[in-house]
Amino acid sequence: MRGKRLVGVCAVGCGIAMLVACGSSTSKTASTSSGSRPASSSSTASTSSSAAPASLTQLKKIVLQPADLPRGWKGTPYRPDPSDAAVQAAFVKCVGVRNTDPDTVAEANSEDFALGDADISSSAHSYRSQTDVDTDTASLRNPKYAPCDEQLAKKQLATSLPAGAMIESASVKITPGSAGGPANVVGTEAGTFKVSANGQQVPVYVTGVYITGPLIEAEVDTENVGSPVPASVVNALVATVAARAAEG
Repeated sequence: MRGKRLVGVCAVGCGIAMLVACGSSTSKTASTSSGSRPASSSSTASTSSSAAPASLTQLKKIVLQPADLPRGWKGTPYRPDPSDAAVQAAFVKCVGVRNTDPDTVAEANSEDFALGDADISSSAHSYRSQTDVDTDTASLRNPKYAPCDEQLAKKQLATSLPAGAMIESASVKITPGSAGGPANVVGTEAGTFKVSANGQQVPVYVTGVYITGPLIEAEVDTENVGSPVPASVVNALVATVAARAAEG
């Protein structure tokens, strides 16, 4: 699983900058209407060694589509971050696990969907072998995962903050397993970052839900300034992506 994908630092930093400029620590609230993970490393979506990795075309059908989002959410094209590979390499080195990136066969990313200060996105990757998926899933139970992710997320977020703003505290929690959700949800991640600027304190909430399929890893990520994206929205979108990933 990819801790580096938890925080969309540009969107978060820009959201904080706007709040500070407006002189308010309140944010717009995400829609609460619904949209239209303990599983082990051998989840119900695991596959035999004879299965073929999903193609880019297949992965594009797994990630979130505009029609999956509740009314009011607006999508913008995904923009790759040139630092992704370096951040992922630093993350797996910190955790002490094998970097499965070289075994990636294809990658698809959804649009970035926004409503007010809230943002939702998703991604899907296919891999050469089930061992790659099992390795990443097992890493969620590594005690170093959360502190390493927290450390790197703070560095990423710090580079996007407006002048005079600083991170006062950061907390990342990893919960392996489905947590009552679809069986192929293998873990959830929740982070809270408290940022201060001009005498104000602004909480930033981020989440990542990790999903597996036949030689597939997918995730649904959210972020918002002021309050978490409503669970009713997130759960519906996770169920949608999980169902597609399970089929491959």
